[in-house]
Amino acid sequence: MQALGSHQVVLSDADEVAELVALSSHRVLRLLFVPGLPPAQLNGAVDRIKKEIGMAGLLSEWSGDRHVAVDIPPNTDASQLFAIMEHEVTEGRAFWEWADAMPFSARR
Repeated sequence: MQALGSHQVVLSDADEVAELVALSSHRVLRLLFVPGLPPAQLNGAVDRIKKEIGMAGLLSEWSGDRHVAVDIPPNTDASQLFAIMEHEVTEGRAFWEWADAMPFSARR
């Protein structure tokens, strides 16, 4: 067994992940801005979100300029980020989802 990031995995003889033993307990917060937002409005919201992600010391990944996924470790206070994102959703400018991070699997 070996630690891979925050997960514990079993590696095959070829050093590939063969089995996930324990999850990290991290969650993922995703936000997608609706298409066609005025650039100033989109840029302002993106800047506020990026600033809060940085201040909270969180990891994130942007896909283009409208979709972000944020890693939320256990026992992390992300209330300020939630408030910023919730405002965008309430105003009808974005959609969000909150989920457990699941390992990639090709199995069905």
